[in-house]
Amino acid sequence: MVLYKRKPLVLPIPGPLPANINVKVWHINETGEWFPRYTDYLERMDFYMRRQFTCEITGSSFLTFFEALNSEEAEFRLVEEKFPLKLREPVAKFMHFNEIGRVDLLVERTHSRFRNDFYPGERVFLRRKNDRTAEEPATNGHKPYVIKEKASFNAIFDVTGSKVVKPAFSKYMITEEFGINSLMVDQNDIYRDRTTFTKHLIKCFCKITLRRTSAKSGAPLCVKDEYLAMYGLTMDWPASMLKYKDEVPDPRSSRPNSQRTQNGAKSSQHPQPFPDTKRPTDSIITGQDNKKPKFALEKELSPSPAPFIGDDRPKPYNGPNPAIANAFYYNKDLDYIPVKHPGKRFAYTYKLLEVFQFCQTFSKVLLLSPFSLDSFVKSLQATDIKTAATFVVKGNINPSLLDKPSSHESPAKNGNNTQNTAVEHAEKRKPGLCHFIEDHSSSYARFEISTSNEHDSIAVDDIDCRGPSLLLECFVALERLFISENGDWKCMVMDKWYDEDELVGKSAMTDSVKSDPEDNREEDVVAHAKKEDDALNDPEIDELLERCLNFRKISWTERLSKRQFKNGLWIIILLGIFQDCMHIPTYTKFAHKFIRAIVPSEGSATNLNKVLWLNFCEKLSLEDKVFALWILVDITSNFSQEIRSYVEDTLDVCTQIRSEKLKLSRRLKSELQDLSQLSVPPEGSIEVQEEIDQHQATIDKINRDRRYLTEKLIENDVRRLRALGADRNGNRYYWQELSGVQRFREDDLPDIGSGRLWVRGTSVRDSERLFNIPQDRLSAWKKLATENSISVANAKIFRIRRTDEGAVIDESADENSTIIFADGKVNYAVIDTCALYKKIIDETPEQALLSDSQWVAIERPDDINELISWSSEYGNSDQALPKQLRAIKESLLKSLGRRKEQLFTVVEVAAFKRLEEAMNQNVVSESELEQCQVSGQEKQVVDDDDALEEIVTEIMELDDGSQTETSLKRIRELEERRDYILNARTFKDHADRQQSKALRKATFNTITEKVKNQEAALASYMNDVVQNANPAEKLWSNELARSLWNTSLYLGASGKPIVRNKLSVKERMTEIFDGMTSSPQKKS
Repeated sequence: MVLYKRKPLVLPIPGPLPANINVKVWHINETGEWFPRYTDYLERMDFYMRRQFTCEITGSSFLTFFEALNSEEAEFRLVEEKFPLKLREPVAKFMHFNEIGRVDLLVERTHSRFRNDFYPGERVFLRRKNDRTAEEPATNGHKPYVIKEKASFNAIFDVTGSKVVKPAFSKYMITEEFGINSLMVDQNDIYRDRTTFTKHLIKCFCKITLRRTSAKSGAPLCVKDEYLAMYGLTMDWPASMLKYKDEVPDPRSSRPNSQRTQNGAKSSQHPQPFPDTKRPTDSIITGQDNKKPKFALEKELSPSPAPFIGDDRPKPYNGPNPAIANAFYYNKDLDYIPVKHPGKRFAYTYKLLEVFQFCQTFSKVLLLSPFSLDSFVKSLQATDIKTAATFVVKGNINPSLLDKPSSHESPAKNGNNTQNTAVEHAEKRKPGLCHFIEDHSSSYARFEISTSNEHDSIAVDDIDCRGPSLLLECFVALERLFISENGDWKCMVMDKWYDEDELVGKSAMTDSVKSDPEDNREEDVVAHAKKEDDALNDPEIDELLERCLNFRKISWTERLSKRQFKNGLWIIILLGIFQDCMHIPTYTKFAHKFIRAIVPSEGSATNLNKVLWLNFCEKLSLEDKVFALWILVDITSNFSQEIRSYVEDTLDVCTQIRSEKLKLSRRLKSELQDLSQLSVPPEGSIEVQEEIDQHQATIDKINRDRRYLTEKLIENDVRRLRALGADRNGNRYYWQELSGVQRFREDDLPDIGSGRLWVRGTSVRDSERLFNIPQDRLSAWKKLATENSISVANAKIFRIRRTDEGAVIDESADENSTIIFADGKVNYAVIDTCALYKKIIDETPEQALLSDSQWVAIERPDDINELISWSSEYGNSDQALPKQLRAIKESLLKSLGRRKEQLFTVVEVAAFKRLEEAMNQNVVSESELEQCQVSGQEKQVVDDDDALEEIVTEIMELDDGSQTETSLKRIRELEERRDYILNARTFKDHADRQQSKALRKATFNTITEKVKNQEAALASYMNDVVQNANPAEKLWSNELARSLWNTSLYLGASGKPIVRNKLSVKERMTEIFDGMTSSPQKKS
């Protein structure tokens, strides 16, 4: 039987076909199931196509249902064709209730037992006289014989009965299969065809015929019930094995159990829905263990393709999810924003995480050193000058305290928007930071925040030591997988791509043309096909590619084989790859957009590489750059030979690690038994105590190695990342360090991994099942949420919105239903009537996760504990999630704590310390402020100077005018006033005033310099805390490539490496064994 999650899978009984033969149904030939709806058929096929099935005979796992079924049928046919028919009954009797419980040991014992033992009716061959030991295949030209009779003789002992003179032997009478001649031979003169009696065939026969007698540890194997009569066996237990027999339940308790079964499981009232995994024509593998109650099988083995197993019974509402309220998300500029601040989300968060996961999982193949998701995002942002803008703090000196206006001009009116945008951006990234900066304002200076795009375009020739180097190294590492240095293709993309929906559509159109000849639709079909071909073969695209793929008369394939990536040449190679994969519908539209954006339509081709790089930085959004990188990941993951080989080798590595863990478990059991036999030594017995200490030290080493092998097993699990579970709202939780990612110890580089728990929104299927939202409404909601906001989409589609008073109401009902009152209390009488209300309350109307393209991250360790508590309280539907979270809690909290310490705690503490030092060094004292202020006497002097200036001006105006008695009198008065002011001054006062003015000017310059230093310190602190990307800062270095070639991949690492990159199974296992403390391989 096919196994599903290590348990036998049973299939539903197909219902009767509809009476109307014209009704179209969808049929699965292998199972006999039929479906009236295509969506039901797709759901069932989706379940069967999951790689969660196992072939019971071979033990091969990670198969689809059809692969496992075909594997079992192939092995069954092999047994039927090859395994001798006359040998099956003796072998079955030997295995029935055998004391050997392990299948592998039983196969070995059976092979040695029957290797030289033959039975009447078997087909054998006669050995050559000069070779009485070698077995030969049936194709050696020897005549086949058939055993007619067999005579067995006991062993002959000497007179003492202690020594065997002649061992037991058998004589056989054989006749020619196609003749009449007979011979008398012994067991050494004949042999079977070696292809008919192998250990593999014995194991397959064992898997088909035997079953475990009970669930007890050490229980023997027995022949299945359907084969007992065939081989003349019974289920009579040997006396020595009765301890393994299941206890017979008390008859007095059978009736209550029966009633409980009927009332609880309801299984006795309905036929078993999954009776058999085999096709009706195959009858040998139809038996199942009937020791287990029928209702238990239905409960445990039901292969329902539901997204997650849940109990649909209503449960008491236990409040919103506290972890979601404190989560973060990436906006369109890849800024890490709290969900409390709504905004436009990054459209390709899933692709971003998939690219990062792929680079981490296959880092040894890609030759990339580990890096963190934060560094990867910063490297992306460093290619976009707009998102790499830095914060600037401007200090406006208070002019009322000084003798002249500040040189720091106040922002103009058109700069208010820039300032407000900067404050809003900073508050989203770090709430309270702007208030912290503004609190440093004083009576002499006021600080304001703005942004500045001070970074120019990054030169293409020095990019290896700048911020985008990490992103470019990832591009180059993926491009290297396409062509080797010898020019051989290692990633072959199929030339033609057939979309199933497209073929169905074309077939339907063709059928419509044939069925209705009166309507001339053939021209429409041809026009439609021509239109699709024109979309793939765009002359504009071909012309643009022709300009750059053979740049400087060198093809892009030759550049790739020569590893010429630097100075923007990697973009030419990327364009060549896009040209080869444009026929795949998933990539076509974006490839055209990418080519039109970065390839110049005109201009000189001498600096094409630099123009391509500038266009890549300026004309592509961050979403476009992630999509371009994801295309390379998608192609290599499906078509790369190196990735495929690495996955296959990793499966072998995992198998050997499991085998080594099993050996350690046996050693641990043996050591524990030896330790238990040693009693506590009396005082003075040093030898026994030393022996106990030695056993205890060995046990500690074994336990340490078992934990070490478990970590290595997780690191080498390169399968697709699986969700930890789902909550009651259908949100799925992922931890990227769960599998396939290298684990580092505390003393290693901490800046690696994702360092957070990711939450993905509800899928379409879950939305239909949990909230009864039709697909068309959900599509309309997604469109509105993308174009406007989530709150607008909820208000227009579901009529759920938040009022000005803070209440949440549903306007779709006849009377507005209040979901949350204005004081924040939940209306429990209403939320039980609609599951969507609970999701809205849990995630707020502004941040409801109703799309699987929405991702948020949980990064606070306290939120993990609250999430476990919250999901555990709700009931059975969430039990998978808290169970998985508890299992990884220790490692998860370490990962979160390490990222928090690396990115926030350490950075903020160091930045705050630098800020304090700078502010203390540039404090403006009270004496300096007093020196800048003008005294009363100096103010009077200033007033006198102004008066003198006015007097001189007026006298000159009167002299220029007509000389009248009034004017002459006025001139005399002004001259007297001038003489009085001048006579009041002395030389000493004038010197003091000049000295005071110079001192005041020097003090003012000192204060201005200190304010500038405070500006720089506050801006530096703000940028460090917010952690904006800096294009000039190198975030990461590819130490793995440098250790192999002393240079990076981008700079053209090629040729024979200095040291070997250990990727083979033997080398990887040797490296794993070297990390163990009690490994026998290491000692040898």
